[in-house]
Amino acid sequence: MGLEDDLTGMLAESVHELSPPVSAMVAEGKRAGRRRLKIRRSLQAVGAAAVVAALVSTVAVLGPRPGGSDTVQAAGPATGAGTGSSAPASVPSAGGAGRGGSSTSPSPSPSVPAEPATADLSWQAMLKILSDLLPPGAHLGNLDPFAVKFRTGADARYIELQYNDGHGASTVMVEVSRGGRPSPVTCENWGGGSDEGTRKPGYEKPACLFEQLPDGGTLRSFVTGTDVAGLYDEMVHLVRPDGVTVSVTAANATLDQYTGQGGLPITVTRDRPPLGLAGWKDVARSPKWQFKVPQSVADAGVAFARTVSRFPCPKDAKKADCVID
Repeated sequence: MGLEDDLTGMLAESVHELSPPVSAMVAEGKRAGRRRLKIRRSLQAVGAAAVVAALVSTVAVLGPRPGGSDTVQAAGPATGAGTGSSAPASVPSAGGAGRGGSSTSPSPSPSVPAEPATADLSWQAMLKILSDLLPPGAHLGNLDPFAVKFRTGADARYIELQYNDGHGASTVMVEVSRGGRPSPVTCENWGGGSDEGTRKPGYEKPACLFEQLPDGGTLRSFVTGTDVAGLYDEMVHLVRPDGVTVSVTAANATLDQYTGQGGLPITVTRDRPPLGLAGWKDVARSPKWQFKVPQSVADAGVAFARTVSRFPCPKDAKKADCVID
């Protein structure tokens, strides 16, 4: 897919009365709403100032991504994404079977009532949930406050940061949303599998998979084509029966700080994104992604977020644009 198609997709976001075929083309060009972030970087790098200015006026969320390299280790071991925690096994009572005597049945453990979900899902809670769902040894850092600020709303929560599993950092994006229009993109009309840059032998092949889940939800998974820098994504898009959508994107690269010195602010760090599609499916299907969470999760998120490094605010943005605490 050419750069012209990507620009058409970005500029068409503000048009709400589109016919279905045009909507499908727009969705394809946006790479499910994420690739526009990378395309603007490319435009900046080649000095397309006039086009960038037009994009800024049309899509407020687009902006240069500042960067850094500090990472922190995510707290906690991995949990089984997509399943609830197992109940503890019942413990036999102290009055067990005596020698030559009668035995008593183990006393059932009293059930612990679940903590009510009374707190709003915050970006801090999302960080903690994500860290708990990742394998042991995960490192999270370089949270992008600018992206968090402008992609968070009444019906959307968003985080964007770098995840390093020890084999190269990856920019990861997680969005939890509700009430949006159904995406017109299907595997039949998806056009995100073409390469603009080099696809190395170790890269995954472009793919689109659609699954109808037993609970009535749908799951779409993608391996995208490469962009001009050689970056490609693994993407998972879950639509649940309760109307909540969970989207996860992981790259084989990092979106770095744009310095204005030329060159692409993208670093390809590995042949394949971490976890793989199966792993990101498990992350997306975790029942922990809810708009209301227990207060303990919200509190743990605030504490964990203090340990996660952040990108500085972009030079062309107001400081208020990066205030998320």
